[in-house]
Amino acid sequence: MSLLRIASMFLLSIAIVNSASAAIYVTGHADIGVGFEDGGLHLHLHAEDEIGLFGGGTLPAGEYEPGDFMIGVPNPSIGRPAGSQWNFLASAADAPVWFLPQSSDPDKPFLGMGTEELMVSEGWTTPLTWTFNSISKVSGEDSEFAIWQNDSFGNPQVFASSLVPTAEGNSWTQTAFSHDHFNFGFTGQGIYEVNFSIAGTNAGTGSIAAGDYFDRASFRFATGSAVPEPNSLAMLICVAAGAVRSRRRK
Repeated sequence: MSLLRIASMFLLSIAIVNSASAAIYVTGHADIGVGFEDGGLHLHLHAEDEIGLFGGGTLPAGEYEPGDFMIGVPNPSIGRPAGSQWNFLASAADAPVWFLPQSSDPDKPFLGMGTEELMVSEGWTTPLTWTFNSISKVSGEDSEFAIWQNDSFGNPQVFASSLVPTAEGNSWTQTAFSHDHFNFGFTGQGIYEVNFSIAGTNAGTGSIAAGDYFDRASFRFATGSAVPEPNSLAMLICVAAGAVRSRRRK
């Protein structure tokens, strides 16, 4: 491993340590979900089951605020497939992409998006609209972001892209009391805030007043070397200790 690569991993790890959201979700099933609380829609992370954290430890099933922990998108990366249908993902074929798959992988978060807490009987009779608004870098490399699903032939159905926004303005709909899984892709290694919003109209046929409702929140992702492997983490600790000793000797 090159010194430049080690230094990059070290800086990303320091950024994680200094982050208010130091815990990284790395295994298990969770959704970016929406509920109705305090008179409005509320975006959150919903752990369907116990989820695993980087370095060991778990969090129990339940609801968490968007900033309670980071969502890990670990190595390895893949090369962007050839073909213009993949231009939404990265600007060149074979460019590295770090992603979470739409199907379950025991070594990665199984992340979905869900409206399961909103009941049709409570007036959510029309689909709700998700929108990807932005990606902003906290530390690391610049990165594009995309959400898509693969059809039975492996072709992408794009829901959102920071590089090539969809005709729908990076918005898509989902019925109440449902959830779905997608591929979530990044072209850089680092820590990123990804901002989503959700909008819906309630018919007022239940206990909720009729009207339009909206919420917006940012979820923090750590990608690539920002989720170092345990052996790499030990190496980083040694590098950091050596750097401190070197400074002291000077």
